Amino acid sequence: MENNAYIERIHRYLAGRMNDAEKVEFEQEMSNNGELAEAVKTEEKLLLGLTLVGDEALKKVIANTDERLAGQQFFKKGKIISLSSSSNSFIMKKMLSIAAAAVVLFGLVWWGFFRQGPATPNADQLFADNFKPETAKSTAIADALANSGMVDSMDTQDSLREALVLYNKGQYKDACVALDTFLVYHPTNDTAQFYLGMSHLNDSRYARAIEVLEPITVSETSPFKLDAMWYLGLCYFKVDGGFAKAEEIFTQLASNPESKDQQSAKGILHLIGH
Repeated sequence: MENNAYIERIHRYLAGRMNDAEKVEFEQEMSNNGELAEAVKTEEKLLLGLTLVGDEALKKVIANTDERLAGQQFFKKGKIISLSSSSNSFIMKKMLSIAAAAVVLFGLVWWGFFRQGPATPNADQLFADNFKPETAKSTAIADALANSGMVDSMDTQDSLREALVLYNKGQYKDACVALDTFLVYHPTNDTAQFYLGMSHLNDSRYARAIEVLEPITVSETSPFKLDAMWYLGLCYFKVDGGFAKAEEIFTQLASNPESKDQQSAKGILHLIGH
């Protein structure tokens, strides 16, 4: 388990999915451990080949390589075993020979790649790897509305809270009905607008989610602006012709230190060769 966790750590670093503290800690480990830094470079090359070729058989080759290394204790918690020993040198040679065999096996695919240009990354996979329903804020908002005690606006707060409760339960169609009704009477409420867009997104109505979320992303006052940008970018991965727009949005997020998704946006841009 420790070995698999260590490999996963390397993958998370390369994909830009570590938070700032984790990234600093991991990079410090690499600066103090040349073997770890070399392992990261090797894994990056393997993953780059996987991204460019995008073949299921090659995925299995690389996954099996990681499993064999983990099974032979190549990775250890907190560090990489030195490659100077004959046994570990043999392991590394075996890994490289497997990688070389994969390159030969998929030579025709690589040849086609260089003739036709880089293959477009799988947008569906990018979405699946990065989408996670937002529930932490919606739960906190619903709880706050329930405990506010403002009698004059109780009906308004109750209707919004009930809509958010439906959203948190995963009842997205019912949440859409409740939020649409609420917005008829409160059209400028960005909380309701954001979670209406999220309800459509969670229910795979991506085009409709884009229509609802996009106005929030251009607001200069909404606290949901950056979150809306992140989910809007993911939505564009799921609609025809939306890849360039998604890349544009993630470029903006990657350059914005106020976004909690800055590192994840950088990871996406790295994977699509931006």
